[in-house]
Formats: sequence, C-alpha cells, structure tokens
Amino acid sequence: MSGDKADGEDGPVLDPLAQSEIGKILRDGYEEVVKEPVPDKFLALLATLEASEKASPEDGDS
Repeated sequence: MSGDKADGEDGPVLDPLAQSEIGKILRDGYEEVVKEPVPDKFLALLATLEASEKASPEDGDS
C-alpha cells in the first residue's frame, strides 16, 4: 500500500527508558502467569486429546 511506511523510515520512537520500564512490567506479568497452575479443565482436555491420538495412530504425523 502506498500509505505504509517501510522499515527504517522515520516514525514514532519510544524513549529507551520507557522501553525498559515497559519490558520490566511485561516480564513481571509474564512471570506471574507462568507460576499459575494449569487449570483442571485444560489438563482433562489434554488427556482426552492424548488418548484419542493413541487410539488412532494411523492419523499421526507423517
């Protein structure tokens, strides 16, 4: 499209300190999510999918 800017063209730039702060906030938030236990419903879904894969191996990866 003619209105799109190509890489390297001038555009909005975020202050390095702001980038650093945003990165820290995102890392902290991600760390909290990773520490949460996997919900039982999700574990049950994974078990069901795994069982169906074992029941029909001919449909596996080739």
